[in-house]
Amino acid sequence: MYYNYNNLISRNALLNFVIGERGVGKTFGIKKYCITDFIKNEHEFVYVRRFKAELATACSTFFKDLQNNGCFDDLALTVKKEKEYYRFEMDGTTIGYGVALTTASILKSTAFPKVKNIIFDEFLINQGASYHYLSDEVTQFLELMETIGRLRDIRIYMLGNATTITNPYFAYFNLTLPYGSEYKLFKNGLICVNYIKNNEFREAKRKSKFGLLINGTDFGNYAIDNQFLYDDNSFIQKKTPVSKFCSTLIIDNKNIGIWKDFHTGNMFLSEHYDPKSNLIFACSVKDHNLNTKFIYYKKNPYVKTILNHFSNCMLFFENQKVKNYVMKLINKCIAR
Repeated sequence: MYYNYNNLISRNALLNFVIGERGVGKTFGIKKYCITDFIKNEHEFVYVRRFKAELATACSTFFKDLQNNGCFDDLALTVKKEKEYYRFEMDGTTIGYGVALTTASILKSTAFPKVKNIIFDEFLINQGASYHYLSDEVTQFLELMETIGRLRDIRIYMLGNATTITNPYFAYFNLTLPYGSEYKLFKNGLICVNYIKNNEFREAKRKSKFGLLINGTDFGNYAIDNQFLYDDNSFIQKKTPVSKFCSTLIIDNKNIGIWKDFHTGNMFLSEHYDPKSNLIFACSVKDHNLNTKFIYYKKNPYVKTILNHFSNCMLFFENQKVKNYVMKLINKCIAR
């Protein structure tokens, strides 16, 4: 009934994104796999969380769920706190390490010659959470990958609940969900996105008391059916064939094309834009470069036009990714 990594591993990708409902066994399964991989092949693993506080909480009970379910109960599995990381041991032998991404740069001179598997747990962040994605986070994680892997063949598992598809990693590698299937490969098979569909687990959860409580709610769709909690399909529509390109707006280093259908008055925001246009606007200092015009978002006429169309239900987004990017700007304008 719980998630099994065999199908994902058989695709032999370097970077694996595993997105599934809470409780389906993502973390349990990968810990079990990594320990088994060490027993069989002496491959060590690195367990990553974003912040030190997250890592400390996770490491304090790292093996508890496995042992409570009778896994490896003949082995002594322990966690030791070192100065800059945690050490996972089995019968006194090191099998893995726990690392916080915020302090991973300290480990650049540290060698990890036996590490085969890297686990980044809870890589997706809930909206409204007290923590946030790091500045230039993807680069920091790639640095960690290089520190650990060097030129060796390693494998990375990015585990997340279905909160929102808008995240730095999907944006950086231009990834999408495998709609209509469970797996989708990118970059010639180097990246695999696995959007879990486990009907047996969903039915069991739906029949539980908690499942009956949340059934039919947005949280129920997220916790049971793996629907993205903060994403919805309202105002998502492809631009019409007669739409005309107006300008490009840069939000978080993402180019958003602004298109207008002058027959209906509707505005469409799209990943498609005219690369030859010099009407490129940045609303933040970090997005400003030699090719953009920096206009503070409160004074940007295009942002004001977007807000007016949004207020009158005449603003549409090409896809969920574009919507999430632009809604951050809209919410920022409304909040201030």
